[in-house]
Amino acid sequence: MKRLTYFLTISALSLFLFGCGSTSSKSAEPEKPVIPEYPPLYELTGNKGFKMGTCMSPESLQNAKYRNMVTGDFNSVTATNEMKMYSLLDWGVRSRDGMPAFKWTNCDRLLQFAQENNIKVRGHVLVWDAYMTEWFFYKDYRNKELADAEEIKARMKYSIETVIQHCEEKFPGVVYCWDVVNEAVSDSPSEAASGDKARVRKTRGGSKNLYYETIGRDYVKWAFKYAHDFVQENGYDIKLFYNDYNNFYADKRNCIINLVEEVNAQDDVINTKGERLCDGIGMQGYVGGYGQQSGCMNSGDIYAIKETIEKYASLGYEVQITEMALRNYDNGEYAKKQHEEFYGKMAQMLSHINETANGKFTCWAIWGILDNPSLPTTDYSYKMNGPFCGMFAWDCKKKPEFYNTCEAMLK
Repeated sequence: MKRLTYFLTISALSLFLFGCGSTSSKSAEPEKPVIPEYPPLYELTGNKGFKMGTCMSPESLQNAKYRNMVTGDFNSVTATNEMKMYSLLDWGVRSRDGMPAFKWTNCDRLLQFAQENNIKVRGHVLVWDAYMTEWFFYKDYRNKELADAEEIKARMKYSIETVIQHCEEKFPGVVYCWDVVNEAVSDSPSEAASGDKARVRKTRGGSKNLYYETIGRDYVKWAFKYAHDFVQENGYDIKLFYNDYNNFYADKRNCIINLVEEVNAQDDVINTKGERLCDGIGMQGYVGGYGQQSGCMNSGDIYAIKETIEKYASLGYEVQITEMALRNYDNGEYAKKQHEEFYGKMAQMLSHINETANGKFTCWAIWGILDNPSLPTTDYSYKMNGPFCGMFAWDCKKKPEFYNTCEAMLK
């Protein structure tokens, strides 16, 4: 571990070398703080019981500065899109038994980078209704007649097993967890069946959830059953997560708990042994006003996140923050200072969370890791992250947010 050094100034060094009063006030240079040197951030968070993560894409893999940033301070990465099922499916191609075929190029590039640099990967995601290729649900993969429930369950099972097996056989032990199902809980009761306490979404923004349409609301439990059984049968050391956004709002948090508890409950058809099919809950963690400065950097959000982690942990679930962005849309001096301090406060809370979460908090992953001031206001990433959200500047240089995080982990 690197030796921790603290701020020094030229005047302080002069006092050490020559004694008090030996430097002329006319010739003295302005004080310039030396940037402190810290151990890798993942070592600091590791001392607190959790991994430090961020995201990678094919573009970032080509960027030497980004690669160096990741290898220097992170020990967990998540593919932005390349390990999502819709990215892996190869349209119009089927295996000999009629099951879907896959394309692995971008997925394998990320896994190889991680393997070569001793970094673990969060697998994201095996089942997600959003953006899913519609042809996966068609009877013959081409026309718009939906296949029946048994056929879609068979395809889902085959796909889950194929993806997990490919990653394990080609890059053993690199993927340490999978988001099995993503965002199955709706924000609004209007998108779920009446009286559904887990609020499993039937629609998303007016579009049908084709997993629900073909299999029914139990598609979530079937997905976890298939993943759990395959992992257990093969002896893979992989944890299985349910992942969602807005967890720290009490209403949705309660629906997520209801869903995960249902997945793990014994029944007569799917989970006949009452096994824990889902190991943990992932909290995406986009914090602040969506697309606007109003609502950003609210200390109440830090408390709500803390409360949610503790609640999930109290039920015995492993908890990870899976794709956090601490939003900031304003580059003025006041907002910049606010954001620096807010990062430090979030880190300070997380540095002690395992004391009250029974050691169940295991990863803090940042997706809004870089500033991106060139984003137009209409861009999706502008709204989701904010152009000045980063722990690092656009060129991967460390910002005060990074140093405040390191300091928080030392306390």
